[in-house]
Amino acid sequence: MEHYNRKHSKLKGSMKLEHQTGYEVMIDFAGKHLHITDKETGTLIAVEVFVSILPYSHYTYVEACMSQKREDLLLGNALQYYGGVPKTIVSDNLKSAVTRANKYEPQVNKSLKDFARHYSCVVNPTRAYSSQDKALVENAVNLTYQRIYYPLRDMVFFSLSELNKEIKKLLVAYNDLLFQRKQSLQRQYA
Repeated sequence: MEHYNRKHSKLKGSMKLEHQTGYEVMIDFAGKHLHITDKETGTLIAVEVFVSILPYSHYTYVEACMSQKREDLLLGNALQYYGGVPKTIVSDNLKSAVTRANKYEPQVNKSLKDFARHYSCVVNPTRAYSSQDKALVENAVNLTYQRIYYPLRDMVFFSLSELNKEIKKLLVAYNDLLFQRKQSLQRQYA
């Protein structure tokens, strides 16, 4: 009985969330950086990688940008890529999104509020240190490491636009693979 209690007392409950079509997009920056090379000096310049996902379809968008600053967050072309605006943007407590992190009511910064107001949507930051609140985008980041970072590992890029061009090619294959798997599963259970 002691072994059973030791093992099962630590288990946490979990719940499968149902998502509505077009209701939300989850955004995050990957923890690992990609690099571009300075043509003149040959030094590597670390760049951030923006990742977003539509939770209902798992349709993913990935783009490299110079920093996690507000301008780079707002200029992420995810909404253009998706061809529309969801009702809710779910972010973690990034400094570019939140002025004051709080477990219950984080304060969204003014420029992101204005962005949301312009697009008639709401920004909903997750609770601090609660990665399970946006587990789908965390999983998308891990898949990005496998399906986008890995093929790029031996390539050299001299500009952000070159890097993003290659990311877009890999992103098409990434999303196509995802939808092929979903269609085959739907056929199996139909």
